[in-house]
Amino acid sequence: MTDTAPPKVSSWNRQTYQRLKLALSLGLRRQIYLAVCDDLILRNRIANRLYAELGHPQLVNINLNPQQPNPIAQIAQWFATRSIPRVSLGAPAFQILGVELLTKQSASVQALFLRHLGAIERSMLLGPEPINNVSLLLWLPQPWFHSIQQSAPEFWRWHTGVFEFEGEPTPLPPTQRHRPEVSLRTAVGEETPVRGENLKHIVPIDLAGERRDREQKEEIKESQEQRSRNQELQNAPANTSRTAQNPDERSGGVILPALQEIDQLAKSSPDPTVLVEAYLKLGNHYRDRVEQGDATPENLITAIQAYERALQCVGTDYAQASDILNDLGNLYWMLSRSSASPEEILSYLEQGIQAYHLALTKVSADASPLAYAMIQNNLGAAYGDLARYRDSAINLELAVQAYQQALRYRRPLIEGEDATVAMRYASTQNNLGTAYWHLAQHQDPHKNLKLAIDAYSEAVSYYHPEQEPINWAMIQNNLGTAYWNLAQYEQPEEFLPKAIEAYQNALKYRTPEVVPAASAATQNNLGTAYWHLANSSQSDPLMRQEYLRLCIMAYLSAIALAHGLATSTPQVVVSFDVFATYNNLGLAQYQVATDSQFSLESKQKSAHLDAALHHHLLALQGFSNQIRSVGTPVPLTDNYQAALNYVVRTIRTFYREEGIQGQSRALSKVPGQFLPEILPKL
Repeated sequence: MTDTAPPKVSSWNRQTYQRLKLALSLGLRRQIYLAVCDDLILRNRIANRLYAELGHPQLVNINLNPQQPNPIAQIAQWFATRSIPRVSLGAPAFQILGVELLTKQSASVQALFLRHLGAIERSMLLGPEPINNVSLLLWLPQPWFHSIQQSAPEFWRWHTGVFEFEGEPTPLPPTQRHRPEVSLRTAVGEETPVRGENLKHIVPIDLAGERRDREQKEEIKESQEQRSRNQELQNAPANTSRTAQNPDERSGGVILPALQEIDQLAKSSPDPTVLVEAYLKLGNHYRDRVEQGDATPENLITAIQAYERALQCVGTDYAQASDILNDLGNLYWMLSRSSASPEEILSYLEQGIQAYHLALTKVSADASPLAYAMIQNNLGAAYGDLARYRDSAINLELAVQAYQQALRYRRPLIEGEDATVAMRYASTQNNLGTAYWHLAQHQDPHKNLKLAIDAYSEAVSYYHPEQEPINWAMIQNNLGTAYWNLAQYEQPEEFLPKAIEAYQNALKYRTPEVVPAASAATQNNLGTAYWHLANSSQSDPLMRQEYLRLCIMAYLSAIALAHGLATSTPQVVVSFDVFATYNNLGLAQYQVATDSQFSLESKQKSAHLDAALHHHLLALQGFSNQIRSVGTPVPLTDNYQAALNYVVRTIRTFYREEGIQGQSRALSKVPGQFLPEILPKL
């Protein structure tokens, strides 16, 4: 039993960070530092801050290759492609990220990584220069940290220091308007058929008439024998399977009757203008269905098929080609969001981006500034999605460039101008802010977060909360998250109150009655901002206690809304992990109970400890259920391990505060299934 008072989480992390930064700044050779953190968002934030403050070439980031996990080989490759830096502080240190990805690899790949770690001593002692002069900072989640101690003893014996970081509450990422902007090409007076209508009515009457005229001419010109042979060919089994021999792969070979009828007429080369009209009318019909919310893969694919056939008829020099290509880009982009396979998602996004780029070559920015800006805005959204799957920083920079191009031709509201232009300008500013926010998670956090705040501030100034309450509140929520993120790097006493103010503004219109899921998300963010403000305010205990009280209230509100939505009909899933919020709530209750500067009576401390244990156990049970529902072994999950560690810490505190009786009371509340893991840790 350890009878020591643990420090507050945030102050512990600050102290640990300063120790780690000092160790790296000394520039010592052949050092191996282990940084342990289960919270990936926190890990990335700390790693980015280290890189920003120490700077290249003193610290170099290496993302571990999960298929060939050999850190020394990757470092050697880095040296092979660059000149060796000469710095007065000594050889560079290499920050190795991505070990957590090995959990998804096979057991043989994981074992290979452990063998490579075991060989690092030989490489750093006996290897050639400059490999034998470098130092390593290896980031590990707790499960891998314990595995290395047991399975790579040679590496473990040679490590220099361990720096353990506790998980911290983190708000949700900002959101952007994911609805792509469409071209207005539907003919005046054209009505969109209702769902379930006979699709042949979508085909223009002129096309059907042309078919009848052609058949009559053929009957006159052909002999009776020729007509009989044609009839036999039409009834032959080989002919019925001809379409299936060349199916559209994306739709599994299924082609709508109306599209099939146009395809048959196209084989006889009728007037291309008539064919294009038919294909476009069909494409518009399904595009409109998608716009009205019926964005099934079948509707998306059918619209894509129709538009692509239209372009095949007339080529990309067609007068409306840029509009068609923009809509094709939108449809591919939306199709990527309805796909589950990463390969399909990448393929659809690439095809969408290709369509947008081709559309931009068919439109003049000076002659058609609104159309040009629309396509650039959509291109930015597609690049933003692509960044989730590949080359994140590169694609986010491309997204930023596209949004900036759109804003060159989307002017702020000028007197007498259509208000729609200003709303699109504001929407693109919001999208630009979100792209900057995500880019800040990969590079230049100070610069990119400030640019995100500038963009959000510009966007929100064009929305009036009484007229556009939901959009205004969304951007206020985004602004709060950007301020929170910036506070992790500088001036928390200034930026955290600004984050809280923005979240509170959002909650004026993100109410449980109007948008309960969004309200819950912002309450969750607000609780996190109060938690960090409490941990950054070291001088006034009363203010710290008040911030933690407000933090607890916000988390409780978020959880209550989430549970209400989970039991509603239809069920609504919130955008945050409720069990992580339980853990955060437990952290706040624990801090209230253990802060020595708070004037609490024994009963009050005990009540807060009870609440902390209760919420950590709810989180532990929830993560355990999630794991078992997908068949993942329990010990391999970071969230589960973090919750388990919090439970153990709280039980130890019960012992410290109330002795063996308090420990027994705490253990009596733990479900029996968890006791075999908890008791050895005590």
